[in-house]
Amino acid sequence: MCNKKIYVNILLIFYLSLFHNVYASQTKDFNLQIKAVNLGNWLITEGWMKPSLFDGIKNNDLLDGTHVQFKSVKLQKYLCAENGGGTIVVANRTKASGWETFRLWRVNETSFNLRVSNKQFIGLEDENKLVADIDSPGDKETFEIVRNNDDPNRVKIRTPNGLFLQAISSESVVNAETTVYEESSWEDSDPSVFKMTVLTSTIIKGEYQITNGYGPDKAPKIMRDHWNTYITEDDFKFMSENGLNTDI
Repeated sequence: MCNKKIYVNILLIFYLSLFHNVYASQTKDFNLQIKAVNLGNWLITEGWMKPSLFDGIKNNDLLDGTHVQFKSVKLQKYLCAENGGGTIVVANRTKASGWETFRLWRVNETSFNLRVSNKQFIGLEDENKLVADIDSPGDKETFEIVRNNDDPNRVKIRTPNGLFLQAISSESVVNAETTVYEESSWEDSDPSVFKMTVLTSTIIKGEYQITNGYGPDKAPKIMRDHWNTYITEDDFKFMSENGLNTDI
């Protein structure tokens, strides 16, 4: 954090110097030539400029805010929050749209809150009935996404009570049943197996996603190393020596 403050002060001095030079020049010559530099992705993370920053995050396709859909491999139907939320969750849709899409609130590398289209969250009612009527998520609304090693988009969803979600019948709500299915079982006949579609266009790679993704133990070092190496004192010397007078 100390290094970041130093660079912020350097940046502030740089901008004040630029402002002074531009103002002074404009009072003499209104045809001032603008020479700009882009300092993006330094103090504020912009993942598209350096995607490799996110490479060390486990499940980095499931960053906070990403939208996903789940299709039962047994029923070949999508999970759906009826009416977009406020009531039960079923598995009876042949196509996926807004009600069948869930936004991930990432808790850690494998656990998530699932937000539905009306901005409520999925949770368990009466210990095993899946509903989408929770306004503020907590432990009971936190689900673990267990991925198949050979096909990471083939998943099981472990509920807060330790059981897996099961889509047994398209006519009934989705439950966390007591029927035991081994975590190593990934057959199409297993009602706890889902095909997860990640809507890649919704993946955000920003400051929150990188710090949340690495977690409190790893994120500080990752960010310090980035701040200390992405833009350095030599870069500011180069800007000064080459007459760069604005940032874009």
